[in-house]
Amino acid sequence: MGVAALITDLFFVARVKSTADAVGVPLTVVRNVSDLTRSIEQGAGLALVDMNAEGVDPVEAVRTCKALGRPVWVVAYLAHVQKDLADAARAAGADTVMPRSQFSRELPELLKQYGG
Repeated sequence: MGVAALITDLFFVARVKSTADAVGVPLTVVRNVSDLTRSIEQGAGLALVDMNAEGVDPVEAVRTCKALGRPVWVVAYLAHVQKDLADAARAAGADTVMPRSQFSRELPELLKQYGG
């Protein structure tokens, strides 16, 4: 299956890639919604969406993931103070919305559970 990750922060890309490598889950990092869509259509079972990704409408990214009609678990993460953005991610269909710190802690398990 694998994981599609919409992340533009290079530091966080490295962190997510190293975690995916450590747990043996294939990861594709994308920088736009069309590449995210393509990755899901090719079988990614988990989509990670950085709600602070630059140059992207993250709410639209979540909505697009869920509208594809494919089984994909969408995890949206953001700063813990961004309550309105968290609510927007939930309304768009994100299966899990969490603060970045929680995302970092739970990433290995998320990758194994939904991306393996």
